[in-house]
Amino acid sequence: MGLDYTDIMRHKTDYLTPQEIETMLDFCVKNKRVRDYLLILTLQRTGRRVTEIVGQRPFTNKVGLRPCDIHPDGLIEFDILKKNPIQTKNKKGKLRQAAQLIKERLLKKPKRKLFPVDDQYLKLLQVYIKHHHIPTMARIFPISRQRVDMIIKDIAKQCKIERPKKKIHAHNFRHSFAVNLLKDNPNDGSILIHLQELLDHSNLSVTKTYAQFTPEDKREKLNKLFNKK
Repeated sequence: MGLDYTDIMRHKTDYLTPQEIETMLDFCVKNKRVRDYLLILTLQRTGRRVTEIVGQRPFTNKVGLRPCDIHPDGLIEFDILKKNPIQTKNKKGKLRQAAQLIKERLLKKPKRKLFPVDDQYLKLLQVYIKHHHIPTMARIFPISRQRVDMIIKDIAKQCKIERPKKKIHAHNFRHSFAVNLLKDNPNDGSILIHLQELLDHSNLSVTKTYAQFTPEDKREKLNKLFNKK
């Protein structure tokens, strides 16, 4: 039984291994949960925030992933929905009116950016859209962020995938995207820069928080370095 490094390492139990994600995908296939399969695949392959995939109320200006957002060159345009707080006070330090804050929050427009995806995922996404006759301007996943978390928790429970301190949720896949990409490219000096751009982090220091691994990971690297045959 391995040691629990949750308290001393950031994100160590937040990410899912490729094997765990594959188990969840296999569960969806066996139980004919096609939408949930594509939902998990989208979370895994894009690294986007769940609200950027399903959208955020009001859906008129925070619509999530739609067929029209998929470009012919294989890029997908996402609404970047960061948790930038609405300023509750004005420049003089006085509280702003509640009605104005609500209006600003509802009408706040997201930033739109293009991100690449792998060819296999793109083909599956296009097949899903065509098979389900999803209109060009409609959301591919017309469900709420809360519903996504419920789906992920249910599938993880069915697959007996768990963590010692909290349940599996949708944001685990964003961490998984980062950590697994780093682990698959240990000798690529530019991978942190690519990851920063893919995750749309404001600076590299944020991305570096994902570049921490468990002692087991580091021991494996040392064994490979010093025990070559």
